[in-house]
Amino acid sequence: MSAVIFRRTYLLNEAYESIKTRAVNALGKYIGYPDLYTFNDVDRSVTFSSERLIPVGPTNRSRILLLFSNPHPNSVHQGMFLASGVNKQESLFWSTMRDAGWILNTAGIRNPKQLAEIFLKVEYEGPFELLFYCYYAFPSHYPEHIRKIFGSEYFRQFIEPEALDEFRKTVQETFVEAVVTFNKSIFNLVADTHIERYIDRLLAGEVIESRIKGIKRLIPIFLTFPTGWIYYRDYKQYRKTSLERIKAVIGNGSIREGE
Repeated sequence: MSAVIFRRTYLLNEAYESIKTRAVNALGKYIGYPDLYTFNDVDRSVTFSSERLIPVGPTNRSRILLLFSNPHPNSVHQGMFLASGVNKQESLFWSTMRDAGWILNTAGIRNPKQLAEIFLKVEYEGPFELLFYCYYAFPSHYPEHIRKIFGSEYFRQFIEPEALDEFRKTVQETFVEAVVTFNKSIFNLVADTHIERYIDRLLAGEVIESRIKGIKRLIPIFLTFPTGWIYYRDYKQYRKTSLERIKAVIGNGSIREGE
């Protein structure tokens, strides 16, 4: 098991059979990938692989947590966040982060294991030390599939409380100075303020910022465009500009006000 990939088990009890059936239908080919999902008929559980990247060699850079909804099965299978798909094309996330000045020397590097090593050891140029974190641990094509697979009751009683507690614990124990998320629903789950329509605000150049709720230390959270957002003619420029503006707010030290 790599330093990025970890294993987790959910005990499903009486919901086991129905959850297993829905998982097989929803996850498609990924259900058969080795070490990705393992259903145990004896103890009525599912064990799965997930991903989280926390650098092993801290630097003097500000620690910024990049918050995603949940892992994609392909990325977990390959061993690194936002890994190239079957078409081998690089995720827009990486090129946008380079263009916006967050990471400066990873162009052309697409091997997932190599990328994982670079970010674990902070062997990239840039203003921040980046942590990669998924709010929900279970890998699926889309985050809404998790509720469909496990059902509303199991999701509400077990998965949601676990996700919130673990997120808050990670934020505090890793001493991050800010969080950047690419998902409005996740932003609304963890931020002090609740937003609805936000794309137009980002298009207008606004920096959407709030604070993480439920913890003593004041930690800002920013919302930017989704990692797959391409629904505008100049989408690359808009995504780049949003991240540049967030970088500027973090870099000028204003996020420490009130701490």
